[in-house]
Amino acid sequence: MRERGFVLTPTYRVARGRAEVHLHAVMEGGEAAVIVDDRMKPYFFVRRREAEAARRGGGRVVESGLRTLDGETVARVEGELPQELSRVRDSLEARGVECFEADLRFASRYLIDRGIRGAFSVEGAFERRGAVGRVYRNPRIEGAHFVPRLRVLSLDIETSLDGERLYAIGVAGAGGERVFLLRDGNPGLPGYVEVFGEEGALLARFLEHVREADPDVLTGWSLPDFDLPALQRYCRRAGLVCALGRTREEVVLRRDPGFTREGRAVLSGRVVLDGLALVRGAFVRLDDYRLETAAQALLGRGKLLGPDGKGASIEAAYRDDPALLCEYNLEDARLVLEIIEKAGLVELTVRRSLLTGMPLDRVSALPAEYPAWMADFQARDRFVEGAER
Repeated sequence: MRERGFVLTPTYRVARGRAEVHLHAVMEGGEAAVIVDDRMKPYFFVRRREAEAARRGGGRVVESGLRTLDGETVARVEGELPQELSRVRDSLEARGVECFEADLRFASRYLIDRGIRGAFSVEGAFERRGAVGRVYRNPRIEGAHFVPRLRVLSLDIETSLDGERLYAIGVAGAGGERVFLLRDGNPGLPGYVEVFGEEGALLARFLEHVREADPDVLTGWSLPDFDLPALQRYCRRAGLVCALGRTREEVVLRRDPGFTREGRAVLSGRVVLDGLALVRGAFVRLDDYRLETAAQALLGRGKLLGPDGKGASIEAAYRDDPALLCEYNLEDARLVLEIIEKAGLVELTVRRSLLTGMPLDRVSALPAEYPAWMADFQARDRFVEGAER
């Protein structure tokens, strides 16, 4: 029986000396899944007349039946592992051999070759494995038309002015509204507040809440640049792994290599779509991109403690009025969620992913990264594209 799904995070692992594509996904019924496939070898192309150089360089050369855009026949150069093939490419380019489609990520190549632009249909046996959901191994898989409805959790943290002390974590969306507060005692706080006397216990409960809520998307305002680096730092201090995905792997923080230079957070099985980046990527014009400005423009209301004096106000509220701090914290998480819901930004990102084949958290990098649909189009017309350097 064929079922449809949508890719959240395409990546690969090396297991027993073989490269395995791992496509973490959400199925049409909402269940998480991961497609594991070790049948594909990484590859790129060289001109057929330069195939011997590729063979001497350590690549396995096979006929492709494809041509360059200027009509020259190309050969396919394969390797066992992506990193090994990268060394072959670097060696060839150092000798002046042009390599075609050598800058495509291994998991992206897998999707392109199967005509998958986000949505897919899959057929085959699977087993259920904890939070990752269904695990398919080497199934029949191809592109499909399917628009998913993704579950979103918005989070916001409050800290001391110097960022060294965690005060509270507020969440809204999937799993309901909660504030996890670090404080001694429970002085008449609202029912959505859970109080902890120790930072490690608070963080462990927050991570548990994310696992229980099981969102497909995590959002916030400047998550990769502020909230997530701080949470990772606090977790390490407490001896915990900041595992916000559907596996026990720690969140990986990166800086986009393209012209945007945006921060990125990579999870296994979930995707981080930062609210600020979504607003900018949708070309919403604002005077600036603070949460206060975006909320006033799109929702007609702003942050509870106002745009000015935020740091001092938070310190005072934590000390003297913890109920106000908790409401402020929760409202910030709500504001981000309501902004992206009102503007349809997650849905827009999904549509762009379905159109281009780019992962959800990469669609804003389209001007800087080779679009998958171009490679797909050219492959179907028997052409290959050169790598951009």
